[in-house]
Amino acid sequence: MNQLVLLINLIGLLLIDPFFLADISITQNLPTTMQPGSEFRVTVTVTKAELTGFAKLQLDLPSGLTATAIETKGASFTFADQKAKFIWMALPSTPTFKVTYTLTADATVSGNQAIVGRLSYIEDNERKTFDLPTSTIDFGSGITNTMADSEPVAAPPPTSTPDPVAATPVATVTTPKEPSSTDMEAAVIAAPAGKTAVAVIDQASGTASSQGPGGITASRTITPVTENEMLVEVIVKKGSIRGFGKLQETIPQGFTAMEKNSSDAIFTTQDRIAKFVWLNLPAGDEVKVVYKLRANEKPEGEYSIDGEFGYLLNDETQKSVIGTSKFFIGPKAMENMQAETAQEPVKEAVPVVVPTPPVQEPIAKDVPKPATTPAKQEPVAATKPTPPAKTGTSRIPAPENGVLYKVQISAGHREVGKSYFSTRHRFNGDFNLERHQGWVKYVSGKFGSYNEARDQRVAFVAAGHNFPGPFVTAYNNGDRITVQEALMLSNQKWVQ
Repeated sequence: MNQLVLLINLIGLLLIDPFFLADISITQNLPTTMQPGSEFRVTVTVTKAELTGFAKLQLDLPSGLTATAIETKGASFTFADQKAKFIWMALPSTPTFKVTYTLTADATVSGNQAIVGRLSYIEDNERKTFDLPTSTIDFGSGITNTMADSEPVAAPPPTSTPDPVAATPVATVTTPKEPSSTDMEAAVIAAPAGKTAVAVIDQASGTASSQGPGGITASRTITPVTENEMLVEVIVKKGSIRGFGKLQETIPQGFTAMEKNSSDAIFTTQDRIAKFVWLNLPAGDEVKVVYKLRANEKPEGEYSIDGEFGYLLNDETQKSVIGTSKFFIGPKAMENMQAETAQEPVKEAVPVVVPTPPVQEPIAKDVPKPATTPAKQEPVAATKPTPPAKTGTSRIPAPENGVLYKVQISAGHREVGKSYFSTRHRFNGDFNLERHQGWVKYVSGKFGSYNEARDQRVAFVAAGHNFPGPFVTAYNNGDRITVQEALMLSNQKWVQ
């Protein structure tokens, strides 16, 4: 009898782990075939039952494949040494959850490539592992990319469920691709932006823009910040479409892209590709994103950006091509800026700077009738405020003491008035002019703390004013200084 009890207990111990493991299941919607140089949006469905606490999902990718996280469900994500890792300090509370990532294939990948993975977790103070089924993707012979330097158009997903990330052929458009190992630099506080775009859409030597199905169009504007920094603005006129959307920009090799305004998109960069991904596009007829493009010790000359906007229409992946935008790095960038600025209307600048005729005072003295003398003196008094601060002729409109913060909303090389700001930037508020480093800079507000100025900058962005990137400026006794210096002098902390 005792032997029978021991046998039953032994059988029970052997069955505990399999039963527990049977509660865990993990599936990936990986395709069976992919084209070299294409992408696929992978969804990993994790059924964990009552499992809680620490866990790590690791996917081992073959050489030539990379993973970029889209939705992590609270996990920290890393990709290094061909290992994609989702790490949770505490697993999501729901019994089943999904994480998504973009699987990108290098143009040189070929043949059958296997992807393996495992979920490691802690249960009863013991480390346990659940292995995922091995998935194999066929990339063919890999000879499709031996010609030229263009990125092949991704093949449609093999499954019946449309894949939002995979590219769908539209016409015969190709996007330049030249992989590099440039790492993304840390984002920095915005720098002053010029007010005139100098982007050139060159249909002859670059990719032509094209309207996507459903009338979806996108346009790009490039504004020089300095000789080696540009502010890039992309506006997608999407109409009423919702759901998944992806804006992909191919930037020049050796440049760094830094997010400024993503419109709630997930922003990622890798090599020459900058992506804005929406799981659900914002409401409204158009979406605008802004990023800063920085040349990392690149020689002066002409460079270009290409891009496209992918979206879902009637459950099918579609694409609108933005086209090629040319721009310059070096002195020529600012020369083009000045040339474009000189062509802009400056109607209000003319009456503001009309000088006061100096001959009125002698005329008043030559009048023989005493009764008219006071009358002649009144116009002289009226002309006294002719050089007001509103014209921006001085560095600071009025004497200032201590550390102050303002918000710069635009800059140019010629003075313009309120009607120009109302028409161009949809802004009717007050502003002052400053002359600084050869520029006419337009600033608004005057704040004693950085937080107040930061909140005003955020308010300008939220209000939808068409500014090329407002940012906080700082002053000490009227002299313009860096924000970092001002924070140190005023013993204040920087906040994002």
